[in-house]
Amino acid sequence: MAKQTPKKSIDDKEAKSIVVKGARTHNLKNISVEMPRNKMIAITGLSGSGKSSLAFDTIFAEGQRRYVESLSSYARQFLGQMPKPDVDEIYGLSPAISIDQKAASRNPRSTVATITEIYDYLRVLYARVGRAFSPISKNEVKKLSNTEIAQFVLKKVEELGVGGANKKVMGVEYNDLQVHIFAPVVRGRKGEYYQMLYDYLAKGYTAVRVDGKMKQLRENITLTKTKKHEIDLLVDSFAVHELGDDRQDFEMRLGEAVERAISEAEGFIRVVVGEADVKEAEKAGTETEDSLLSAKLISPEDGYIFPEVEPRLFSFNSPYGACPECNGLGTKHLYGDEPCKLCGGARLREEALNIFVGPKTNKDGTLKSGVNILDLTSMSIEDAYDFISDLELTPKESEIAKVILKEIKNRLLFMKNVGLVYLTLNRKANTLSGGEAQRIRLASQLGSRLVGAMYVLDEPTIGLHQKDNDK
Repeated sequence: MAKQTPKKSIDDKEAKSIVVKGARTHNLKNISVEMPRNKMIAITGLSGSGKSSLAFDTIFAEGQRRYVESLSSYARQFLGQMPKPDVDEIYGLSPAISIDQKAASRNPRSTVATITEIYDYLRVLYARVGRAFSPISKNEVKKLSNTEIAQFVLKKVEELGVGGANKKVMGVEYNDLQVHIFAPVVRGRKGEYYQMLYDYLAKGYTAVRVDGKMKQLRENITLTKTKKHEIDLLVDSFAVHELGDDRQDFEMRLGEAVERAISEAEGFIRVVVGEADVKEAEKAGTETEDSLLSAKLISPEDGYIFPEVEPRLFSFNSPYGACPECNGLGTKHLYGDEPCKLCGGARLREEALNIFVGPKTNKDGTLKSGVNILDLTSMSIEDAYDFISDLELTPKESEIAKVILKEIKNRLLFMKNVGLVYLTLNRKANTLSGGEAQRIRLASQLGSRLVGAMYVLDEPTIGLHQKDNDK
C-alpha cells in the first residue's frame, strides 16, 4: 500500500509571506510584490509613486474586507459593503489595522485619556476603591452595610461583656449595661413635628430622645417651632448580658433593629452605649458612647450626600456625572475657551471631584485625601505612570484593582515608549498634531495586546527627533 503524504493545512509560502499579484489600484501598474510576515516593512518612493495605494488601498483594504466577510450576516449589515481592491490575488493576509496621519477627533469632549481608553479604566478604579470626603467638613464619608453596622454593635457588646458583671440580684450576677438603637429622624432642623411623633406612636414605637432627653411618645412633648431639634426614635434596647443568654436570638433581633432604624432615618442609625438620657448620664456621672453611622454615603457631621458611586459618576459624557451647567464640556460655549463658572473646567459634578485615591496619611500621620480624577488626568503621562505604580492600597483594594491598574499601566507605558511623556491625560484631542494623534492611536492599539494583527502605518516617524525614531 502506497504511503499517503499528509496534506498541509496552509501553503508554506502563504504562512511566511504576504503575496500581492497584479495590483492596479489607483495609479499602480499591475504591481506584484512579496513581503515577509511578522517583520517591520518600509515602503518608500517618490511622492505619487503609489505607496499609499499599495499599503492602504490594496493590502489594508483587502485584509479588512476579508475580516468583515468572516463575520455573521447580522454583524455585516451594520458595517456596509466593502469594495474589493483592483488586484488579481493576495494571500498571507492577517486582520488589518490602519493608523494614518490624520488629525485626531475634532470632538471637543475627546481627550488623550478617552482616546487611549485609560479614562474608562480610571472611572472603574475610582468607583471601586475611591474614598469619599465631604467638601464641607473635609472628613471621610464611609458607607456601611446593615451587616457591618450589626457587627459594629456586636463588637461593642462583646467588649462591654468582658468587663464582667456589675449587678447582683438574688445571688445572680449580671451586666445590666444597655445598648440602644436609635433612628435619627430629625437632625438639627427647626419645627414642631407633632404629627410625625403621632405617626411613630401609631406604628408601635414607644419612646424618643428629644434634644438628648428621653421621652415617652404617650406623654406630652413640647417642641419650639423656631428652635433646631435633634429627635432620635428608639427602635430597640438591649442589655449586654442578653448576648450571652441566647446569641442567635440576640443577633436576629439586632439585625431587625438595624434594618428598621436605617429605614426610618433614611440611611442613618445611632448606637448609644450606656445611659440614653444625656442629662441622667451627667447626673449619675457615667460615661456614654454615642456613634452616628450611615448606610449611605452621607456625611454624619454636615449631611453632605453623595450619589451612588459607580463608573458613570466620573463620566463627563453621562448626565449622571457631567457638570449640570456645561453638560460636561468644561467651557461656557461649545468650541469656546472660557471655563464653565460652576465646575471651573473640571467637566464633572462636585460629588465626583470629592472622591479620591492615593495616600491615606501624610508623613506626620494626619489623614490625607489623595488625588481626585481631575488631579490625576491633569498629570503628564510620566507623572501619571509614577503615581499609578506607587499607589498605596489595602490588600482588599489591591485585589479589587489589580487588573484595572495593570491595564492603565500598560497603556501609559506604551505612550512613554513612543515619546509622549510630555502630554497630559486631559489634553484635548483637537489640539494634538497629526504625529501625536497617530502615536496615541498606535499606543492604544498596542495596549489592546492583539496578537497576529497586521498594522499599516502612514509615515510614523515624520517630524520626530532621532531619539524618538529609535524608540
